[in-house]
Amino acid sequence: MTQTPPDAETSDTGNGLDWVDTSDLPKEEVEGLFVVLGKALRAHQLYDENNPVYQRFVSQLGETLGALWSGMDRLPVTVEEKRFVWMGETVYESDSRADSLAFLLFKDGIREFTLHEGLEVHELVKFLQVLNRARDLRPEGDDLLTILWEADLKYFTYSYIDLLVQGMDLELPTPGDGGFGGFEQIIQEEIGPEAMEEAGDSAADAGGGLDNAGLVSAADFNPTLYSLDPLEMERLQEEIRIEMERDLRGEVLAALFDRIEEPRFPDRQTEILEIFELLLPSFLSRGLLAAAGSILEELVRLLAAEDALKPDHRIAAEKILDEVSGAETLRELIQALEDGSISPDPTELASLLRHLRADSLGPLLRAAEEAEDPRVKTIIQDSVRGIAKKYSEALVDCLEDEDPVVVAGAVSLVGSLQLKDSAAQVARLLSHEDPGVRLAAITASTELKMPAAMGALLDALSDPEREIRIAAAKALGELRYGPSAPKFREAIKSKDIRHADLSEQIAFFESYGLIQDPDGVKLLDGFLNGRGFLGRKESGEIRACAALALGKMKAPEATAALERAAEEQDPVVKSAVSRALRGEG
Repeated sequence: MTQTPPDAETSDTGNGLDWVDTSDLPKEEVEGLFVVLGKALRAHQLYDENNPVYQRFVSQLGETLGALWSGMDRLPVTVEEKRFVWMGETVYESDSRADSLAFLLFKDGIREFTLHEGLEVHELVKFLQVLNRARDLRPEGDDLLTILWEADLKYFTYSYIDLLVQGMDLELPTPGDGGFGGFEQIIQEEIGPEAMEEAGDSAADAGGGLDNAGLVSAADFNPTLYSLDPLEMERLQEEIRIEMERDLRGEVLAALFDRIEEPRFPDRQTEILEIFELLLPSFLSRGLLAAAGSILEELVRLLAAEDALKPDHRIAAEKILDEVSGAETLRELIQALEDGSISPDPTELASLLRHLRADSLGPLLRAAEEAEDPRVKTIIQDSVRGIAKKYSEALVDCLEDEDPVVVAGAVSLVGSLQLKDSAAQVARLLSHEDPGVRLAAITASTELKMPAAMGALLDALSDPEREIRIAAAKALGELRYGPSAPKFREAIKSKDIRHADLSEQIAFFESYGLIQDPDGVKLLDGFLNGRGFLGRKESGEIRACAALALGKMKAPEATAALERAAEEQDPVVKSAVSRALRGEG
């Protein structure tokens, strides 16, 4: 039986093709079409129709179909159990019935089909929906022919056979004798008339003879023969529980990992890598971080092995890792983490992130700064640190990023990882327009102990931002940078320091004490114990700060100055002097 669209044209040849020399057939293009069709069907199963991955495969299928029509207006294909045949050439073959396109059509009776020009424009998505629906059919449901009839495709035509009558020569029963008169004769010929009569007598004596009421009685069955005792029932329930709790996804992935380790089968490795490329975005979007992490771990392991992958497969594996580490993928993942769409297990998230590549540093640096969940923040920070150790050059490149949050995170890591070759770039960032970057650069300069950054740190003492002035003062004091003494003297004698808050005053005075300025004791003693022209002393806060600074100095004169103020009545000053003499603070 053949289904033909109302607008389909016919031809004498049955295929509309004029090839005489079969060596000119575009066999490779037709084979490629069915490869792309298989990928599009898998993408249709894994993704929504709005997903860019699905749309990319559908677009690729449409382009492949469109390219075929330059030499033909339709593609007639013969369907066999394991393959598709076109013009006598095999263009598709699969021994696996589970995912075979040929068997999908063959099992429901389709023996030929034709793809017509225009399918890619008018009915491509509908065609994919029909095939995927057919893959999910249950035995008790509709068959493929019913689905095709309902879909009413105009650009996909087919011929089929009726499987119920194929190869059958049915003989109707002879009328009369209830329609079954022939059976008695058949039985009698097989076992003989005497045995037939004895069987009838035995059945009559047992009261179980056949009558018109029915051939079988409920009394013929003993239900206890088919029941389970308690022990058997318990065992059956336990087996069901074990089966339901199986990590089927993990077992399938483990099987794929085993198969991909066999370089003797390059085609199989290619297919498994394609499966990984499809599965990873699906796992990430559904929050299956453990499964995604296991795939990344396997790819990293394979790339580390010398002979596990051929050059083409290594390139494909690298591409998969680069795509997962890309800014767009991580942006979506981080957004899902922040809005609660994914509630990750910390161990699973850490296992996933540690396998990412250099391109992931930028998005992760931003996420590490902005994450609100303390657990997620810590995991991302640890992961970024591990990635930065492996890809230090990529970390240094992040110092030039346009996003100040990324730059601040990168410069902080440069300092903590002691990347001293980046000292010049860190020093330049001390004058960055973003306060967060300047603050991070000060911390990094302290950790790197960079002479090249000292001049910029001195300039930061007069920065418009209070936090940066304090950080710069503490950094110079911690580094014991002696040449900064004039700048500190100028600062602590200025009116600005008297209008600053107490934390800034303490930072400047204590750091001045740490640099051990030879002229510092006299100046600080004047603040603590001296009086002005009118006999007035400095404010209690300034005198207390001076005492703390003297406590940082090692000279005996500093101790003497503190002892002269030991009987001070001002509680703030007295407490500071006492702490300084005890060496606290």
